[in-house]
Amino acid sequence: MINIRFEEREKIGLQYALETLHGCSPFGQEKIRKLRYYSPDEREELETELYNVEQAAKAADALKPLYDRIGLMLCQMKDIRGSLRRCQALEVPDHVELFEIKVYLQRLESLIPLFRQVCETTHFKALAFHDPAQALEILDPDKTRSRGFYIPDNATPKLREIRAAKKQIEEQLHHAQTDAEKEELRSRRTRVCAEEDSEETKVRRSMGQALAPLAGDLLEDADTAGRLDFIIQKALFAVRYGGVRPEITETELELTDMINPELCDLLEQKGRSFVPVSIRLEQGATVITGANMGGKSVVMKTVALNVLLLQAGFLVCAKKARMPLFYSVKMLFDDLQSIQSGLSGFGSEIVQFQKALEEVEQGYSLFLLDEFARGTNPDEGAVIVQAVTKYLNEVNAISLLTTHYDKVALSDHRTAGRGSGADPAGAGGYRRRRHSGHRTAHELRPVPGGGEVRLPQRRPEHLPDAVAEAGDPREDRAGVLRCRRLSAVVGRCCVRVDPAERYALPEGGEMERMTNKGGGDTLPPLMYS
Repeated sequence: MINIRFEEREKIGLQYALETLHGCSPFGQEKIRKLRYYSPDEREELETELYNVEQAAKAADALKPLYDRIGLMLCQMKDIRGSLRRCQALEVPDHVELFEIKVYLQRLESLIPLFRQVCETTHFKALAFHDPAQALEILDPDKTRSRGFYIPDNATPKLREIRAAKKQIEEQLHHAQTDAEKEELRSRRTRVCAEEDSEETKVRRSMGQALAPLAGDLLEDADTAGRLDFIIQKALFAVRYGGVRPEITETELELTDMINPELCDLLEQKGRSFVPVSIRLEQGATVITGANMGGKSVVMKTVALNVLLLQAGFLVCAKKARMPLFYSVKMLFDDLQSIQSGLSGFGSEIVQFQKALEEVEQGYSLFLLDEFARGTNPDEGAVIVQAVTKYLNEVNAISLLTTHYDKVALSDHRTAGRGSGADPAGAGGYRRRRHSGHRTAHELRPVPGGGEVRLPQRRPEHLPDAVAEAGDPREDRAGVLRCRRLSAVVGRCCVRVDPAERYALPEGGEMERMTNKGGGDTLPPLMYS
């Protein structure tokens, strides 16, 4: 299940994209606000949504006047779903609720002919309205089609008699001369008004009961109005940013000349333009390396944005796209929760990595890590990223990492680089590049149960519950990292430090006991040697 936090939506530009949409009806605004992501099991529904959006986008120029008229009609609709559900529950609707339902039905009656005109061109699938005439007849039996709501005198014979008596009393009151006579007439009028209110309640109850069997269809029509509103907004978004309907694949992801709308608009305001990016990803780990400010993070966020746009039923912002559907999309960008969690930036990053990995391993997913392990020193960070990359290469997911650490990619990893020769077509895209001759300093292997992680002497970070442990003589200078659930690298893994690397202890170095003074299990126990 895809669950994206608001901060993540802002960071990748998805929130900006949604804010460019102008839902007209309360139903359409709700669909924008509560964005739905289609799962791989809902592929047929997604294909239908993409077809409808594509057709609406293709006809946007020709149907612009109709779209404007539909938008105006949708703007005049009020959210009456609560009142309809009350009718379904056989509760008595009040005058205001019946008035709002009647106005909604009149707007719906005017919307349907416009919708049919649009469908003559777009041929929408799985999108239709019910005829509101039967419901309107309940609320407007005289067929006056007035904008207001009023229970007519002929609703019941008794109501006709009561109102006739009330009118007679009011005429007498108008001509009364003495205070006593007026007081008597006012008392009679009060009693008649109470009878009228009681009779009107019976009429409103009968109207609610008559609407109850139709409430289901009316609720579906409200949802259809919201879908139509959202489809038109998606189509206009696609026209504005050059959206294309992607080909749905099983595992491979390929985006040609993709863009990020937020950055495009920002650069356009400065008289500059966004350079489209192309990328091709497969199952396994792919690393984007390069100098700072080289655009690595922009590429990753643009990939995330377009994947989420697809799974929300949008056309993606690219010239061509081949994309799979993911069960989850997990993003680890800069730490957004370290202060709230009471951890250091690196500690929070590791905890978030553990949580994300548990979800990623549940089904085919997209896992994005931007400058992972940046919270520790460069030497240690590089070998951690090496180990993470090698582990993720075996996970059933597309994992995309960005880093400026050197020598991260192994010979069996995919590295995306930019520059001369990076794109055979000369479009500034990304391709697979093979590296050899560099061995990793860490190695990730599954290990049963829990364990510990050894910590070098004088290590600046004070990780909780680090305990000295005698190691194999061959590994006195290096040792073994073991993790309970997840430590500095990955859950249920063993990370072996190569003696040739910098993690060797100083000559004569000894282990010392370090405890978590704050108590609790804020981080899994770690111990280096």
